[in-house]
Amino acid sequence: MAELTKGATPADASHPGHTAKHAGAGPSPRSRLRRIGGIVVMALVFGGVAWAVARDWHSFIDSMHKVGWAGVLLSVLFGMLAVTATGLQWRAVLHGLDVDFSLAESGQVFFPSQLGKYLPGSVWPVVMQMEAGRARGANRKTMLAANLVTILTGLVTGVLVAGVLLPFSYPQALHRFWWALAALPLMVLLALPKSLPYLLDRLLLLARREPLGVQMTGGATLRASAWAVLSWVFFGLHLTVLTASIGHFSLGLVALCIGGMGLAVSAGVLFLIAPAGAGFREVVLGYVLVAVVTSGQAVAVVIASRVLLILVDLILAALAYLSRRVIRTAPVKV
Repeated sequence: MAELTKGATPADASHPGHTAKHAGAGPSPRSRLRRIGGIVVMALVFGGVAWAVARDWHSFIDSMHKVGWAGVLLSVLFGMLAVTATGLQWRAVLHGLDVDFSLAESGQVFFPSQLGKYLPGSVWPVVMQMEAGRARGANRKTMLAANLVTILTGLVTGVLVAGVLLPFSYPQALHRFWWALAALPLMVLLALPKSLPYLLDRLLLLARREPLGVQMTGGATLRASAWAVLSWVFFGLHLTVLTASIGHFSLGLVALCIGGMGLAVSAGVLFLIAPAGAGFREVVLGYVLVAVVTSGQAVAVVIASRVLLILVDLILAALAYLSRRVIRTAPVKV
């Protein structure tokens, strides 16, 4: 596995035999093609984001009048904390796989890649992370493994949070979506530190490719799981603010929203066909929310949450881009 080394440039990390003779050469046709491909993917990403927002725009505006702008701002803040915790979960997994991204580097890779989930197939964030990681000297296979481990950790903790909290607030939701709990033992087995890297190594050997050669540590797995649980808490608080703005606040509502988000988002991740789980996640979340609000109010909350979390992804991606620009243009102290 290619490891990141302090002071190494992406070219140094990707091509150990790089010499001064090639330093002044222009970009190769392959590099130009990769750059054009990146531009096309980003254009498709922003098209998918625009479509996702435009589709529910009128319903979103109606929901905003019901929620109020104070509730919107607080909900956006909790959404940003939730996605940030997910990014730190991903970084903890990378460290467990011997990829040492700084906080700035991990944010510059993770947050823009999240826009890829608004394209059909749910594989684009993985592709974007693999390419961005390669540009920083990380092995593509290791980046793929990190993404899979992060997804599994999120699924396991999401279903666990739902299984713990929903029985006290809305047990019918677990009766309806029992298959999520039924799949939990298999997900836990795959999320164990050595399981997924081992399986990937076996698949790579069958494909006559070089194995990863690394395994997750127990400490990294625990840190990633802790960040994942914290992200579900913030996602639940994001939903609580929106729901309480329409209905009534209570501790039971907090438990319902945290457990409901864990169940709904996990179900949406498993529904790979739709962009970012669109549709299926909303169905599950709406079913959970009708325990405390009317069906019309539940629809308003679900639509508001959907659009605001898209806004959160855009804000964090923009901040990551700006931070990269600032770092690049900052004067170098000698």
